[in-house]
Amino acid sequence: MQTGSSEWTVDLDRGSVVPIYRQIYERFREQILAGALPEGTRLPPERALAERLAVNRSTIVRGYRDLAADGLIDQRVGSGSRVAAALRAGQPERSAAVPWWVTLPPWRVGQFPAVLGELAASEHGDRIAFVQGVPPAEPSPLADLSRCFARAGGDEKFVLTYGDSEGYAPLREAIALRMRARGCSVDPRDVLMLTGSTQGITLAAQSLAEPGDEIVVEAPTYPGALQIFQIAGLRALTVPVDEEGMRVDHVEAILRTRRPRFIYTMPSIHNPTGATMSAQRRDRLVALARRYGVPIVEDDPYGELSDSQIEPLRARDADSVIYLSSFSKTIAPSLRLGWLIGPRTVYERLLLRKQSYDMASSMYIQAGVREYLETGYDQHLAALRAELRERRTIALRAIERWWPAGLRAATGGGGYYVWATTPRERGARALLAAAERLGASFLFGEAFFAQAGGDHNFRLALTPVPRASIEEGIRRIGEAAR
Repeated sequence: MQTGSSEWTVDLDRGSVVPIYRQIYERFREQILAGALPEGTRLPPERALAERLAVNRSTIVRGYRDLAADGLIDQRVGSGSRVAAALRAGQPERSAAVPWWVTLPPWRVGQFPAVLGELAASEHGDRIAFVQGVPPAEPSPLADLSRCFARAGGDEKFVLTYGDSEGYAPLREAIALRMRARGCSVDPRDVLMLTGSTQGITLAAQSLAEPGDEIVVEAPTYPGALQIFQIAGLRALTVPVDEEGMRVDHVEAILRTRRPRFIYTMPSIHNPTGATMSAQRRDRLVALARRYGVPIVEDDPYGELSDSQIEPLRARDADSVIYLSSFSKTIAPSLRLGWLIGPRTVYERLLLRKQSYDMASSMYIQAGVREYLETGYDQHLAALRAELRERRTIALRAIERWWPAGLRAATGGGGYYVWATTPRERGARALLAAAERLGASFLFGEAFFAQAGGDHNFRLALTPVPRASIEEGIRRIGEAAR
């Protein structure tokens, strides 16, 4: 890196799997911590550096934003970006006024640390917020669940004890039975109950890979998984998604030259695109995983919401696939109850990882849910599928009516979401800002990409708003676009 007068430049490796914005972040961070850039040093303007490096200005913005998030630089309107005074690199003694934790090495929590907080937040003011991926208010499972939990709560061994780390045996048996009905060869001993399926992603990331290892992920994909992978220090090799799901031909090209630790995919009702991987691609992906000895982490929280019950990847190969699912999307996220089905070769490792987190998932919750599986779950699923179809029909009709030319939505798929695209001359973030002024909001697409991408995409979650408000919210977005 040259820092003399106006000759700012950054050495970039354009063939690296590390995104350009991340390379820019790392180069400046190294210089700041080494003392080569003293406090108060003004970094080059975003536009000027983008022109010098021949990259998009948004790439520089993202690199600078990460530096600011780590407290390495200050950004103020009118004065640009400057090296922060509290982190004087090379300073022999830390000022007593600066807390010790300020100088800890950076800890990244994904590219967009606030996104998962937005997904969990229930309050959005008066806006029609197409943000949270939660089940709709109707059909409600609450009355049936209350009765099931009342029956489970009558036995103190479920309320007052930890229970087995593997999970409540009758629930594991019920899940194994349901999975066998979907074509999977599953023994109850293969099932590990989780405190939400996101815990399963964490267990897989930490059990199958080490910091610095490469993994294959879809682009776009679930932001929570991207956050987990970044915290674990894993490097993402991205594969695009189309109307038939993950582009398996791209996976094959990667496996010919690289050795990723695992492949993370959501093959059924993909989040955020809604696509379901074709049977032909499923066969090919599993065959590739077997040939190259690379496990697949199959994330399937929406699979039971499909009108056409396609078999999971796990049905094709029990030895190559770690299967994850959850009751968050079919019953309620507040249950914090998911499960993992793993090959015996890695099951014990996954179990030990889980024990280090929470010993055991709530036995009381597990017992109540097992009761619900026996008494009302399938009827609830049928009603939920019908509700999702109705909401999607309303949304697509409203989009056709209210959105201007150039603002497009994927019409296929299913489940909770609509994946949309803005015109190339307009970014999704600018549209979000305009839509929020008109009382509607959504999730911008960049959060779904491990590397650059998504600037012109956004996701609408159709489930968190009242059915009667869907058209009005879509109308407001259309007005914002115009």
